[in-house]
Amino acid sequence: MLPASGSTFASVYLSSIRKRRYHKRNTLLTRTSPGELLVVVMEGEGHLYTELQTVSLKPGQCIRLTPGLTFEVLQESDVLEVYLLAVREMAFIRRKGGWSCTPRTTVQPSGRLFSVMLRPVPDDMERLYEESKRCGGADAELQLNFQRLLYEWNEQLGKQEASGKAAVPIDRTLSYMHKHYGEKIKLETLSNLAGLTPTSYSRSFKKARNMSPFEYLNQIRIDSAKQLLEQNGYSVKTAASAVGIGSEFYFSRMFKKTVGLSPTLYMKRRQLKVASASCFLYKDCLHSLGIEDAFELDGYLCMRKAEGELPVEVQLEQMREFHPDVILADARHLPLYERLKQIAPTVVLHPSMDWQKVYMRLAELVGRETEARQICRQLADRIKTARERLAHSVGNQTISFIRLQHGIIRIQGSVDHPLSELLYANLGLQPGNCVPRNQRIKDVTPDSLTPFETDHLLVYQDSAADSELLKEATWHNAVEVEHSHVHFIPNWVRMSWSPNGQHQIIDVLENDAAFC
Repeated sequence: MLPASGSTFASVYLSSIRKRRYHKRNTLLTRTSPGELLVVVMEGEGHLYTELQTVSLKPGQCIRLTPGLTFEVLQESDVLEVYLLAVREMAFIRRKGGWSCTPRTTVQPSGRLFSVMLRPVPDDMERLYEESKRCGGADAELQLNFQRLLYEWNEQLGKQEASGKAAVPIDRTLSYMHKHYGEKIKLETLSNLAGLTPTSYSRSFKKARNMSPFEYLNQIRIDSAKQLLEQNGYSVKTAASAVGIGSEFYFSRMFKKTVGLSPTLYMKRRQLKVASASCFLYKDCLHSLGIEDAFELDGYLCMRKAEGELPVEVQLEQMREFHPDVILADARHLPLYERLKQIAPTVVLHPSMDWQKVYMRLAELVGRETEARQICRQLADRIKTARERLAHSVGNQTISFIRLQHGIIRIQGSVDHPLSELLYANLGLQPGNCVPRNQRIKDVTPDSLTPFETDHLLVYQDSAADSELLKEATWHNAVEVEHSHVHFIPNWVRMSWSPNGQHQIIDVLENDAAFC
């Protein structure tokens, strides 16, 4: 319920809630609000502009849009996910002992936005969305939960700065660059828009965006060029000209440096014959995207020679005979970069512990972004269902993962790895006392081994030599066999880097009788 005015009381009701995900980074779109909307940002970053104001978009941000408001949205991340809450404000009027109810129109300055940061927001919004799908907007409990969210929104809005605050000077120039990237843009033009000197503007921009203004502008141009090159009728030359780069040679060089592929290869990326050099299951990821015929170098060639592994020279010759159009490599294979480049153009992907970021980058390089998004959505649905089932079957029992690696016992931590994220964050399993918090791994030697203190111990043996460790008395004392379930499993650390591998891990957790 909103504050009363005389005998009139106003209340806001939820009409519907929709979930939307957008995938076009560095895209400026103009929209008009069809009605009263609350926009809650769940993932991603960007800016929302009106004639009078700029609001930064970031997770937890809630923005109120009034009917007919025209605004621009600039998406600055690979994914932007929002909830759109259509609301209706009603006025309750008391007259002569009775009540009447009529729709109420909110009056606010044209182009003025009301914005607030909500904390915490993901679980609340997800519950509201699922409840809305299940019962519709007329459900009393749904409206009650919405009123709680609205109360928090109003309370936090009162604590934050007034919404009439002027836009940050740097933000004003972002919209200009997105509108005029096909033209020649001077630093003086941008600095004048921001009300700063060119030197101060460049310094402030780099501090805010971690890149120079023209690096940001070139990123806009490259992202726009990628969209043009996907359309029929656009050559490299016409795409370069359309995004404001007069030299086709300079454009091609800048495009390859940014994207990894030349513009010509990018246009043919769905038909490329692909090879990979990776420790992170790139071939399996490519297979999930529908690329059946792909060659991959075996394992950790640059770190050590695994037992039974073919020599590097033999594998490189096999790759050469495969005649790939492009090679996708991880950072661990950088020592082989010059030799790989002699076989085919080679793209080295930046290291990241975010497996989905790596997966989407692979998908972009082979033109399978739509397929990758669908696969990630299917996996997310599977994880959600599995989490509910495991909450019943496993409950509060603890689970720990260790890897026996050449006489060293490596305990998987609870953070900063796809396997840790899957087990503990996504599936909601409880880590044992031995699992290090706030770090990726912890290595211990057999002579320093202490009891693991866990209900389920997942064990992967890196080599047959580590089987001797399992016979030692210290091992038996540490696992406390009479109290713990020990599961010998394949290399879940590696499997967690691909959607197929994550499905297989979930299969074991759901179907192994020891977990049920």
